[in-house]
Amino acid sequence: MASRSKFLPALGLLLIAGPAAEARTFTSADGRTIEADIVRFEGTDKVTIKRTDTGQTFTLPIASFAERDRAELTAEAEAAARKKLVLPPNSVAVEFSRVRVDTRKEKQDISLSNGEVRQDGITIIEDAWAYSVTLRNLLPRPIESLRADYILFVKVDNPSDTSSSGQRLRRVRESLTFDPIPVGGRVSARTASITTRKRELADGVVWSGSLKSKARDSLYGVWLRLYQGDTLVHETVSPTMLTSTEEWADTKPKR
Repeated sequence: MASRSKFLPALGLLLIAGPAAEARTFTSADGRTIEADIVRFEGTDKVTIKRTDTGQTFTLPIASFAERDRAELTAEAEAAARKKLVLPPNSVAVEFSRVRVDTRKEKQDISLSNGEVRQDGITIIEDAWAYSVTLRNLLPRPIESLRADYILFVKVDNPSDTSSSGQRLRRVRESLTFDPIPVGGRVSARTASITTRKRELADGVVWSGSLKSKARDSLYGVWLRLYQGDTLVHETVSPTMLTSTEEWADTKPKR
């Protein structure tokens, strides 16, 4: 009630007779009327209107209007908010860049065939990788409330399998949100990280059996779906061949 009483004086100053034949008539909570046009809605609780006689504009709480106007304005504000969530095609450009978040190197001793222990027989390097995702606004208006569900793919190299079938894709599915994108602007956010491993034998050391002397995982790609609310507004896959070899999981990402 405090905010309503705060804005009622402003509405009272505005609601002074100023007739114009084609203007929309609004009524204040205390019964005074004015003819004005709606300029825009500020969220779903405020409206900016323009007097038809003086051209002055005022931003007022919808709660400071009479009950009938209040109901109509609330419905129109909610419809305007929903309309903002509908993006036309080609309204956002998506760019990816890989980011190495962390690196950890570990050296391990190994037992040789004669029973001796060789120091630094194998080196294991763990890299944490992520994608920096940049969205660029291609519309002549700001874009808000964007969320991305995405899957990161790592190609896992199995050192115990020397055939090409020893490689498989490991996936991590997550979600992230973006700040509003101004007109002509861009915003960036970083995905969760995913770990890759590189294994190398020291010179002169060989595995017994069929183990490979080197095995290296690699960050392979990303599949991203962009949403406003529950509406899918954009989809990007890199590399594009992922759509023919992988499927989008039905399970929801962790939030």
